[in-house]
Order: sequence, then C-alpha cells, then structure tokens
Amino acid sequence: MPLRIRPATEADSFRIGCIGRDAFRDTVSRALFPPELYSKSPTGDPGLDEALWRAARNTRRLKEGKLTYVAIDDPQDGTTAEPEVVGYCQWELPCSEEQSNAGAPEVDRDPTPPTLDRERARAIMEMGERKIKEALGEEGHRDLWYLMILGVDPAHQRRGIGRMLVQHGLNLAREQGKAAFLIATPEGKGLYQSLGFEQVGDAYDVYGTVHCSMLWREPQAGSA
Repeated sequence: MPLRIRPATEADSFRIGCIGRDAFRDTVSRALFPPELYSKSPTGDPGLDEALWRAARNTRRLKEGKLTYVAIDDPQDGTTAEPEVVGYCQWELPCSEEQSNAGAPEVDRDPTPPTLDRERARAIMEMGERKIKEALGEEGHRDLWYLMILGVDPAHQRRGIGRMLVQHGLNLAREQGKAAFLIATPEGKGLYQSLGFEQVGDAYDVYGTVHCSMLWREPQAGSA
C-alpha cells in the first residue's frame, strides 16, 4: 500500500509508543525494562507499561515543540482498511544555550512505571550527553538538527519507511542551511551512512548495544 508522511498529533502517541516498544525490544528496551522488574508491573503487562511510558514521553515532547512526523500506510482504493501509522521520527531543532539547558533531566519529566529502571535510564542519558560533547565539542548538537528517535514497526520494515522519514527531515534541515546529527545503533548505521551521515567520535557500548555519533552535512556542489 502507498506510504505518506504527515506531522504527528497527540492522538498518534499510543501507536508511536507501541512502535517504539517493538522496534527497540532487543536493544535499549531490554536495558530500560529489565525482566527482573516485570513483577512490579501496575498493569500486569510490562510491554503495555513501556508503550504507555513512550506515549506519554512523545506527547510531552510534542508539547515542547519537538518536530515529529509519522509514516502512514494508506489502504488501497476500494478497501475498508484504516490508514495505519507504521513509523515515526522526532527531531530537536537548533536552539539557544538557555533552551538547551532548560528543565529537569528528561527521564524526570514523565511519570515512570516501576518496570522502568529509572537509574539505568538516567545513566544512559548522561552517557549519551557526554559522548555527544566528546564527538561535537561543548556546544553539542545545539546548532544542528538532532534526530532524537526513529522507529519503524517491525512488521513493516524493509519498505523504505526509515529512509523516507529521515530524508524528509534532512530536506528540511537543508532548507535552513543546517547540518544534522544522530546516535546510531548497528541496525540503523548502514541506512544513515547511505544518506550521507559519517561517524564522529568513538563508538561506545550501552548495555550490550554499540552506539555511535553520526553527522550529516549538506553536500557541497561539485563534491564526489
């Protein structure tokens, strides 16, 4: 079925939360929601806890102005199927120093279920911030388009959804004359490289998953 991109709304948040849970089940989610905490689930379903947490975080980020897009799988003509959100991406736009330093650490901005390892989540975020500064300098990604998260429903992978979403953001960054930045895992690194991102700084391990900082710059005229 044909795909299209549109801005996300708060009504998309639960679906985004479900995609994020499923897309990162074997990487960061494994660290954030460890099995030893499953017995503390307030819903009786640790997977639902994670989806609800990701949904609340997405809604809060939308309210903060994070630029969020969803990929929609439209039904074919003549069918009764509803359009379905099958992927999403979220960008933090260039900001001032005051804006980038405002507010509490992100893990403390949302209600967290007892199945989330809060201290581990805080440690992961602090490590990420430290590695970003090592790769980019003290300014970090403040003057860049920062791809905070890209998620694709595993049932719809290999349809070019991730490429379409990232390229859409890069086109917008290009219009502003800005570079773009993200942190990649091995699953996404090949895609980002094919779009022109290059690794900056050393790769690092986050609870068994390798992460690396990647930077995209507007290709110069006449460059190979």
